[in-house]
Amino acid sequence: MKKLKYSLIFLVLFILIGCTSKITEEDLISGYWIGTAGYQDGKPEGDPYCLYYVIGGLEFKDEQTVYVEGYEKDFEYVLENGKNGMKITFTDENHYDSYYIDKVSEDEIGLVGGTEMKKEESCYLERKW
Repeated sequence: MKKLKYSLIFLVLFILIGCTSKITEEDLISGYWIGTAGYQDGKPEGDPYCLYYVIGGLEFKDEQTVYVEGYEKDFEYVLENGKNGMKITFTDENHYDSYYIDKVSEDEIGLVGGTEMKKEESCYLERKW
């Protein structure tokens, strides 16, 4: 009986971990995303510390295109599973920048540097309508 109890607890934990909110392209489209804070341990904290074009304003147009206010042009982006979670990569002819991305709520996302060089970067973005 004791073995069954522990098995059930393990099963419930496994299901709960598997049900965490995974961000999709559809979650990003609509509205205008602005960096308002840093992002530490799953919550906004301090000042935003990401590339200026990321915190300066992003408008996701569709499943592969994002308008970058800082450059006043479109970039491509890709969401993919990385070794430490979901990763978003922004690219154009001169840039290739990756961040791990968390969906905090419908109108909040957190980004943490996705490469060794950017691992100290983090920002919390809020959707403005």
